Amino acid sequence: MRRLLTKRNLFFVVCAVALVFAVTIPFTNLPFVVQNYTRVLIVALPAIGLSMLTGFGGVTSIGHSALFGIGAYTAAILVKDAGWEWYAAFPVAVVFATVGGLAISVPALRIKGLYLAIITMAIAAMFPSLILKLKDLTGGNLGKVLPRMPAPEWTGLASDQFGFFVALIVVIAAMVMAHNVAQGRSGLALVAMRDNETAAVAMGVDIARAKIGVFALSAAFTGAAGALFSVTQGVISSDTVYVTVGGSIEFLAALVVGGSTSILGPIIGAAIAERLPVMLSEADPVLAQVIYGAVLIIVVLVMRDGIAGAIGRLVDRILPSTPRTRTAQQTSTTEQPHSRGSSAQLARKEMA
Repeated sequence: MRRLLTKRNLFFVVCAVALVFAVTIPFTNLPFVVQNYTRVLIVALPAIGLSMLTGFGGVTSIGHSALFGIGAYTAAILVKDAGWEWYAAFPVAVVFATVGGLAISVPALRIKGLYLAIITMAIAAMFPSLILKLKDLTGGNLGKVLPRMPAPEWTGLASDQFGFFVALIVVIAAMVMAHNVAQGRSGLALVAMRDNETAAVAMGVDIARAKIGVFALSAAFTGAAGALFSVTQGVISSDTVYVTVGGSIEFLAALVVGGSTSILGPIIGAAIAERLPVMLSEADPVLAQVIYGAVLIIVVLVMRDGIAGAIGRLVDRILPSTPRTRTAQQTSTTEQPHSRGSSAQLARKEMA
């Protein structure tokens, strides 16, 4: 029995249970609660992107709210003004956000650390003003009001239910993609770049290519989140928190609280960032934000690698590793810290 209950098997069991729970949400909750859970999935997408960029690549960005806004406004304009269907506007919005991410990645080639964080934060701060300036296109203060994603008749679902399932599918696809990247050569390059750029260059890692690639991937996830927000919520404006600096901070908070190098960490963090304030406000609206802030502080101080990391350490003490993992761990003890093999094992271990 103990041989069957390994870390890998437990991970798949947890994912299966979480998926079953997610599938029941649209059928067991009121529409406004379903909408809130949809926003949990939407916030999880930028957090997954930041997991690759910051957690694995070591590149800090506070400008993802601008990328979210690019995706959101692109989808809204195409659906509202051009008359496109949401599924046609969605990939275009992702492409536009990816291009925006490529543009932001240019400073990252020469600047890093706190200076890069400030530059990306400045971009995020400018975005709402840019939206107001382009009011003929964006709607200015009034924003864009568009029809929400309709559910096909054959599904028998309401609009909010269908939107939740679409968001769930996109998040699962993003998780699988991020996991595959972390498990492959790109994950090795990102971990090496994060730990020591000089050593990474000596290993043959193309730092510029790695940074541009991870920025593009992170921007694509964030643009997808913005597009989903517009077509599921039916409105986007410059006052929407996700397109302000506050949105970037929420994305980073979700990443840090959930766990920056875990596949489930961004989901956990997004759930806390979106659901906890709503649940607390039902009990005490006045103290809701105070309690929420206190919870975040406690989690960050007590669980330095996030909730997922703390759970992972607990599981490490209780359950055995798979034979493959034990072999990798034994091999890593005989290799140098910055060797190619040990970095690859680190990337795989962190994302598991």
